[in-house]
Amino acid sequence: MVKEGISAHMEMYDLLQCVDRALDAFGTNMKQAVYWTLMSKEAISSDRILSNPEAFVRALKEIFGNGYPLAERSIIKEMKKTFELNQPTSSYNILSAFEIVSNDITEVSECVITAQIR
Repeated sequence: MVKEGISAHMEMYDLLQCVDRALDAFGTNMKQAVYWTLMSKEAISSDRILSNPEAFVRALKEIFGNGYPLAERSIIKEMKKTFELNQPTSSYNILSAFEIVSNDITEVSECVITAQIR
């Protein structure tokens, strides 16, 4: 029961690390600009990306502009290294990839809740 709860938290951490690694490829300033935009315009901290992925996409588009598809592809490539996204990178957008990963994390969390109720 505790192990599954830890697993869900680790998967969330892994997702955030995927996003960080992908944004690092564009430089620390770009990454910080995305997170600053997310916080200042959307009132969402970087560790709450899954709670409002549309806001994260808006922040990426604002910072990357026409380069957004490159940033999106980079994030999805990093996610494919850690999570079970079996289709080619071009088959996903950030929202669909986040949804798949989020569902996996939610399933683990629901197992923990069910186990605690019993």
